[in-house]
Amino acid sequence: MDFKKYQIRKNCRDAFGRYARVMGAGYPAAMAGSVALSVIQPFAAMALPSVVVYLLGSGKQPTVIFLLLAGYVIALQVLQIARGYLSGMDRKGRFMLRIRMETELFGAVMDADYQELENSGGQKKLRDGMQNIYSGNGRGIEAYLGAYGNAAVAFFGLAVYSVMIGRIQIWILLLLFLATGAVMAVNILTDSRKTPYREKYYKVEEQDFRYLKRETLVPASGKDIRIYRMWEWFQEEFDRIYGEMERWARKMRGCGNIAVMTGHVVALVRDLLVYGYLIAQMEQGEMDLAAFLLYVGIVASFSGRMSALTDAVNGILENSHPMNLYRDFLEFSHAEHGGSEMPADPGKTHEIRLEHVSFRYEGNEEDSIKDLSLTITPGEKIALVGVNGAGKSTLVKLICGLYRPTSGRILLDGRDVREISPAAYRKEFAVVFQDVFAFAFPLADNVSCKSPEETDPGRLERSLREADLWERVQAMEEKEQTSIGKELDERGINLSGGEMQRLMLARALYKDAPVVILDEPTAALDPIAESRMYEKYHDMTREKTSIFISHRLSSTRFCDRILYMEDGRITEEGNHEKLMARKGAYAFMFHTQAQYYEKQGEMTGGEPGNEKIQEGGTCNA
Repeated sequence: MDFKKYQIRKNCRDAFGRYARVMGAGYPAAMAGSVALSVIQPFAAMALPSVVVYLLGSGKQPTVIFLLLAGYVIALQVLQIARGYLSGMDRKGRFMLRIRMETELFGAVMDADYQELENSGGQKKLRDGMQNIYSGNGRGIEAYLGAYGNAAVAFFGLAVYSVMIGRIQIWILLLLFLATGAVMAVNILTDSRKTPYREKYYKVEEQDFRYLKRETLVPASGKDIRIYRMWEWFQEEFDRIYGEMERWARKMRGCGNIAVMTGHVVALVRDLLVYGYLIAQMEQGEMDLAAFLLYVGIVASFSGRMSALTDAVNGILENSHPMNLYRDFLEFSHAEHGGSEMPADPGKTHEIRLEHVSFRYEGNEEDSIKDLSLTITPGEKIALVGVNGAGKSTLVKLICGLYRPTSGRILLDGRDVREISPAAYRKEFAVVFQDVFAFAFPLADNVSCKSPEETDPGRLERSLREADLWERVQAMEEKEQTSIGKELDERGINLSGGEMQRLMLARALYKDAPVVILDEPTAALDPIAESRMYEKYHDMTREKTSIFISHRLSSTRFCDRILYMEDGRITEEGNHEKLMARKGAYAFMFHTQAQYYEKQGEMTGGEPGNEKIQEGGTCNA
């Protein structure tokens, strides 16, 4: 997937506009002050020997000379302190801007279309965009702004020095520009040759090396690496990657060495001509010692300023790449993938209709959902069952708006969901997915999914009570403000599997959406706990449209209709009795599970709980 390239001036305007907007006008002003003092203070310091020689030969009283020199030196120190302060403020501002841009990046991730972001192209855009923030202060937005500051210092310094040198001989100025221009041309040429090597180096480092490093450090991977003695293989891969990185680094160094050697040769010729002329001028009495010292310093600094300007321009050009990648991701994340209208009757039960819907994952040769048509009436309870890979989870992601059909359409109360704002559409759904987890925030925040100021205490209490979690929460030291997990709070607690399920139930209850979808959220529970949990879900969805997915058929006995899925299609449909009478795939799966639980009961000595599950199997699934 290609990325959009922006003009340098537009990147510049975006970067400095962001700097002033995010950090306040004081920080760009500090940069401007730092630039001004970085031109004035070094020039004044460079002129000090000439000032000393001039004063000593002026015939003034020693005391006057001492006071004048002391005042000059003090002024230099004041300028140095002010320059350091403003420069430090600018560095701090650019660093903090990079840190604060993380929030913008996280927001862009949340704004991005889920389906597009999940695809490999979207993941690549995200990884590339992150380079602008997560590559340290030597690459990305921080270095980009700093390069402009350095370029300004070098440019204005050159302007001052050019005026001074032009007063001696214009040909010296032309020679200095010609020599420096030649060095810049060689640098630009060699940099263009380095670019493909640099890109290949970063690709290996950011893709292969980071992957191996991550897999080596993750404890979950460490188990297999140890058991199957894979470290030698990993070591070989590390050696291979190190070798490839060194190969591209060596090529970059080779290009850089050419530029360095060319610069040395040009500088030697330039210095011989310029310094020879200045010495001749002093010997002929056309220039005194004070002026000679001043111009020698200016010529020496001129070359340094030109080199600094070259480096700064290269820095701007080099860091325009991560700027392009970052802005490209922001544009990608804000791309419109839905309508702008609201649901016709928000907050009420809805009819959901799928018309010849097909869906194919990126890179797959076949559709995961195949020409599926389905109507779910308002308030209806639907159970989706079938073997793993049948397309159940994909179907609910389509229904709740995380995926868009490859073909066909989905309608909410007769309106194509593509006409409805994705954010407004998702407000109508409360979904509990298969992998339930809580964030390392206070329990109340996990339930309301809002800040403490926006959380309704009464609604929070009702949700926790209905989820049978209120008494457990009240027994905690911090009650509703107890943190989940210890990642951010040492006093945080870890919930059991059943408590986590009830927490997710409380979250869905708090949202109180008209459509509830449960995508195997109880997969980790035992059959009895799952049956009880689904009874809770049944009570909570009495007047709601709801869709339940369960790998245990007995758990969905309260549903109005059961849909059996195979290979992306609904192959059987009806209530439990009808599907059992049909003696198809549903009946076969049901009998298989019943036999399994019967055997489990025999192994555990016929525990009543297991009998209950077996009996539950004869009810509506």
